Amino acid sequence: VPEPTAVPEPTAVPEPTAEPEPTQIRLAFVPATTGLLVNVAQEQGFFAENNLDVELTPTANISAVIPTLGQQLEISLGTSTDLIRAADSGLDIVQILGNTIDTEDNPFVRVVVPADSGIEGVTDLAGKRVSSPTLSGVIHVATLYWAQQEGIDPASIEGVQVPPPATVDQFKAGQVDAAEALEPFASALVGMGNTSIGDPFASIGLPLATNFWVANGEWATNNPDAVAGFAAALAQAQAFVESNEEDARAVLQGYTGMPDPVAVSVSLPTFDLDIRTDDLGRWVDVLVALNQFEGEIDVNELVLAG
Repeated sequence: VPEPTAVPEPTAVPEPTAEPEPTQIRLAFVPATTGLLVNVAQEQGFFAENNLDVELTPTANISAVIPTLGQQLEISLGTSTDLIRAADSGLDIVQILGNTIDTEDNPFVRVVVPADSGIEGVTDLAGKRVSSPTLSGVIHVATLYWAQQEGIDPASIEGVQVPPPATVDQFKAGQVDAAEALEPFASALVGMGNTSIGDPFASIGLPLATNFWVANGEWATNNPDAVAGFAAALAQAQAFVESNEEDARAVLQGYTGMPDPVAVSVSLPTFDLDIRTDDLGRWVDVLVALNQFEGEIDVNELVLAG
């Protein structure tokens, strides 16, 4: 009697590997041209492609939200002065990615004055009231440094914090003599017949990082995949902006609410996603010159170790 044929054991089918849950990121940005890449990344699905679930929150004053990183927010737009002062205060904040830079051909900020003001240059700002989006931010600091380099006592300039959209009303009411205006507000003001007296960042040296992306240091260290995904998504967004300018301008108009003539003509920023550590050192020197910082800091500790 032939022995029965052995029945082979059924081959185990491997369980499908579950996709990891997207990393949730709460992010603060300024609703100006500086926020273009994150808004493009959101609308084009680049964050989702990189396994990120990003909640975008517009804010007029990033200096006020930086201390909330690691608590209410994971990532925020930031500037060199924000980062240096945060570290000096003992906050665990690091730069994780670049964003925009100021160049000679594409200035990010201009000091704008009414056409009939009689103000022709920064030396005429002594004794004047100058509005700024944030008095502790890089724009106002750069203006004070520019004045100092031209022999003007920075203390003679009275800074007034004014939300950029309110600048026109401040001009009309005679409440301020000049405005530190970033794009798209600078172009809008000049388009109304006001006059630019120059780019304050040029006094520090160009090109120069104007803003970048910062995060709580512990969170960034513990979430390397999320940081890498964020960088990849913004690189995709940058490529999209460069090859689809009309669509990018539509995104810009959508989150800023700017009128059509400004949306189609405003200069888009020069984006540079590299971490420019040397620029942080230049800003330390500026703050020291203005007696706003003692300079006891290692700028290499202000960026995410790669």
